[in-house]
Amino acid sequence: MKNQSALTGIMITAGTTIGAGIFSLPVVSSGMWFVLSLVCLLFLWFLNYLSALYILEANLLFSPGASFDTISKKILGKNWSILIGLSIAFLMYILLYAYFSAFGNIVMESLGWDIFKSNSWTQGVMSLALGSLLALIVWLSTAMVGRISTILVFGMIISFSISMAGFAIQIETAKLFDITGEKSAYLPYLWAALPYFMTSFGLATVVPSLYKFYGKNPVIIKRSLLWGSLITFFVYVLFLTVTFGNISRHEFIAINVAGGNIGHLISAFGKDESTHMISFVLNLFSNFAIITSFMGVGLALFDYIADKFSFTDSAKGRFKSACITFIPPGIISFFIPNGFIAAIGFAGLVVTFGFFIAPFFVVKKLRRSNTVTIYKVRGGYGLLLFFIASSVFVGVCQILSMLDYLPKW
Repeated sequence: MKNQSALTGIMITAGTTIGAGIFSLPVVSSGMWFVLSLVCLLFLWFLNYLSALYILEANLLFSPGASFDTISKKILGKNWSILIGLSIAFLMYILLYAYFSAFGNIVMESLGWDIFKSNSWTQGVMSLALGSLLALIVWLSTAMVGRISTILVFGMIISFSISMAGFAIQIETAKLFDITGEKSAYLPYLWAALPYFMTSFGLATVVPSLYKFYGKNPVIIKRSLLWGSLITFFVYVLFLTVTFGNISRHEFIAINVAGGNIGHLISAFGKDESTHMISFVLNLFSNFAIITSFMGVGLALFDYIADKFSFTDSAKGRFKSACITFIPPGIISFFIPNGFIAAIGFAGLVVTFGFFIAPFFVVKKLRRSNTVTIYKVRGGYGLLLFFIASSVFVGVCQILSMLDYLPKW
């Protein structure tokens, strides 16, 4: 086998996991604030990394190109395959709705026109208009999505670096560690945030793609997952540090009451005259992140729909796929324009089932049947039990949060 570099896999992993969801992290963790957020982030990174490794263990039993449908169908049976397929489709619909919602909110907060503030339906109109434009690009061709995404990724890197450097200079220790703020408990606000942190990595989704690219080379795939996810981890730590160092804990109460959408957070950054230009660059990054995330998820769901309903790749066939893909989340975003945070939370519940609970049963069945694999995650049955217990606990936290049994800041 030729020597292969892990660099491509690292970039694929980091590029897939870092997206518009980064803006939900400071909003949902504002109650527990900085130190507990770092502990929470580290724990959920480890859980996501374990999930990816367990899926890799099962994936290597099949030929490169095999994905979640093949794994679940061959090991757990047809019913599990149908359930996981529906979960993945639902997850992509939820994420598309979240990005539709974010479009209108960012425009509303960026322009600040009175018409946006006096008419609630205008945000929904902007969400539909911008989302429809991007849906048109996905309908035209996959190649077009690739070209535009490449440009946007470079824009993301540049704008994120500039904005983080600019706001890093403005970090106040008193805000970062909540020294001068009104004191209240931090720990009770941790539990409702766990599912959002669970969703923020999404390592499991990239495993079949890395396997298809590298073949049966678990060492280099593991290296790609590890270092790619660590890049994501440190980007998140940087963003939380800069955010909490510039926006006080008390200010997040108003952000959360407003709906916690991306535009609300960006507006809080630009409240001072001295940071308007840096805030503008951060606003650019948020737009780049949303667009790339929207097109990435949209394309994945578009291809899933086309395969599911056997639509051709003709203009007519692609139009049918585009309608089924984009119209439902677009319409919902019109009637419920500020659902970004809630949608990410729902996504966390689906992710917990599809990429954490299901892999546990897959690996458990493999090990009980003494199936010989070329790679096996260390830690034995004890680590597997820790994995499922932690995953179920996060899922329970999400359900309790949705029922308003957990405190929110």
